[in-house]
Amino acid sequence: MPHDCKVGSCGTCRFKLVDGKIGELSPSALVLEREELAAGYRLACQAMPRSDLTIALNAPLAMQSTVEDYIGTIIAAPRLCQDIIGLTLELDRPLPFSPGQYADLTAPGIEGPRSYSFAFAPERGEAQRLEFHVRHVPGGLFTDWLFGQDRTGQELRLSGPFGQFRLKDSAAPMLCLAGGSGLAPIMAILQQARAMGATRPVTLLYGARTRQHLYCLEEIEALRAAWKAPFEFVPVLSEEDVDSAWAGARGLVTEPIARLPDQARSEAYLCGPPAMIDAAEAQLMQHGVLPGLIAADRFLDKSTVR
Repeated sequence: MPHDCKVGSCGTCRFKLVDGKIGELSPSALVLEREELAAGYRLACQAMPRSDLTIALNAPLAMQSTVEDYIGTIIAAPRLCQDIIGLTLELDRPLPFSPGQYADLTAPGIEGPRSYSFAFAPERGEAQRLEFHVRHVPGGLFTDWLFGQDRTGQELRLSGPFGQFRLKDSAAPMLCLAGGSGLAPIMAILQQARAMGATRPVTLLYGARTRQHLYCLEEIEALRAAWKAPFEFVPVLSEEDVDSAWAGARGLVTEPIARLPDQARSEAYLCGPPAMIDAAEAQLMQHGVLPGLIAADRFLDKSTVR
């Protein structure tokens, strides 16, 4: 089944129960709307079959990407900001993927994979050299390992691509909201849209703790300068010292949403911590954005998975 989070948080594995009985590991009502529940929709990752089932999906499974295993070698891992590394891998062969998707990375001696979004749009739909933005999670086995010393030349196992977060075929204004390394898939999607000659207005809200946690500013400015429509970039700092010279927005990255014009006409792309996305979705729907116009990718780490 298509999925993004595996813990009943993203809603990607939604299906319609046509016939049969299931038990649920956690209530689908935590994610799905009342109307969806009444229509028979449930979450596959939380459903335990109690009988033979007949289910329906909104899109054919044949449209899902083919997942394969690869061997990648770390060829660069520079610091992009205080707590994010730009990880570049050279694979043993090209990997096809869509901007917004992610891969599972496994390091030697560390149990279990970690999921990271591709941080760029590939030319011709595939790439052998991959880029990821990896945020340091204190106490996280993989990120402690990666940030602990120079890992250039180290081999990693990679599986992918996964995920349904991607650019939609639309002319609606784009409202992009990212927190931390959630900027990676947003940048990839915007790069793809620019390459396709998009003329859609863009508002990019980016949340970081302090100025030392901002990154990709030159790349964002290059995107803005090349964009064929209005492009507004709003960085928002939540923990910047009150006495600093920062003259930009402060507080939560979701707060500027209420002040944006024509929200109901926008198509939203949200990526970052689950709490941030939950707050953004609630605000957007309160201001008239239909759920079908909101695409979200919740970044979960080992401390978030229940």
